[in-house]
Amino acid sequence: MKTLIIYASTYGFTKDCVQMLRDNLTGKTDLVNINKDKLPSLDDFDIILIGGSIYMGQIQKKIKKYCLINLDALKSKQLGFFVCCGSDQHAGDYFKNSFPEILLEKASVVENFGGEMRPGQMNFFHKFITKMVAKNEAQNNTPPMKPLTENIIKMASVINQLT
Repeated sequence: MKTLIIYASTYGFTKDCVQMLRDNLTGKTDLVNINKDKLPSLDDFDIILIGGSIYMGQIQKKIKKYCLINLDALKSKQLGFFVCCGSDQHAGDYFKNSFPEILLEKASVVENFGGEMRPGQMNFFHKFITKMVAKNEAQNNTPPMKPLTENIIKMASVINQLT
């Protein structure tokens, strides 16, 4: 079986997660950054995994739009969805806001890969937001963002069982 991972990455954390996911999958897996790469035909793939990072409660617009435009084709595939976000307690809401409900219900696996702040690569606005988030986390004793490697491995395990 052939797998396609479609993702959007702004500062590289999602890209790193997707590469780790690919490294743990068996079989042929193609990666497509929706912001940079040409999108292949879905006809060439059996399993489609889609995700991206969450900023201010939203996934990248291109990911959301892609799912809506390709809704019928995606419904005929094995699916998995992921988000990269620091708030595990809100991940369920992020999935509902990011992907069509009919696709989420059909998905074999849905995972949050965690988050990581990379301020050295951020634009001014995102640096400002990052500082506010860090301050809020400190005031509320919220655990800091971290990669959830175990969720990446879990997703790979579920997908490997499909092949």
